[in-house]
Amino acid sequence: MTSVLPTDPDLAARRRAARIVVARTAHLAFARGLTELQGGNMSVRIGDEVVTTPTMASENDGWRLSPDDMVIHDLDGGVRDGDPRRVSRETGLHLRLYRADPELGSVLHLHLPEALALIVRHAPGVIAASATPYGVPVVRLEEGLPAQTEPHDSRVEELLLAVPRADGAVSISPTHGIIAVARDTATNLAGVERLREALEHARVRLRLRTAAAEGIR
Repeated sequence: MTSVLPTDPDLAARRRAARIVVARTAHLAFARGLTELQGGNMSVRIGDEVVTTPTMASENDGWRLSPDDMVIHDLDGGVRDGDPRRVSRETGLHLRLYRADPELGSVLHLHLPEALALIVRHAPGVIAASATPYGVPVVRLEEGLPAQTEPHDSRVEELLLAVPRADGAVSISPTHGIIAVARDTATNLAGVERLREALEHARVRLRLRTAAAEGIR
């Protein structure tokens, strides 16, 4: 465990509050079915620091995290507080997005099963440049971009910067779940829930149309 102890009591309080927010976000995302036990990570930004979930938070911890499990980074990736052995491999992408857009306050890497439908329906690029019809702007990565590589991370950044983000935006990878961004965690979770609801409604409408067509025949 390393720690750059804050001399500013307000900084210590902000760090503690951010740790609590990330722990609660992880619990809520899993409890609401927005992610699974097959990877993922979450972070919030506080000033020039980023608080992230530790590596293997889903597999080893089942998203049952305490605030003290979190790792705090500077925007260049240095560990300011927490166990450096538990730094997530996705941290670089989170930091990249925060550096690219100082207004972002939350990044969520989730495994949302419903999002796979958009991979089938849409070509890579911007799927929806506004909140219509999926509740948030949505972009899609190309096939063959391995996660945790420069080509993957730079493409995520490029696509997300092409759409409005403050009220939530989602990048979908064919093999690596979704990256959701927003100005804060509550807004981010709400955006992912709107996306899931829109996809569920689309699935139901398709099922009804199919049933109607079969009935006509």
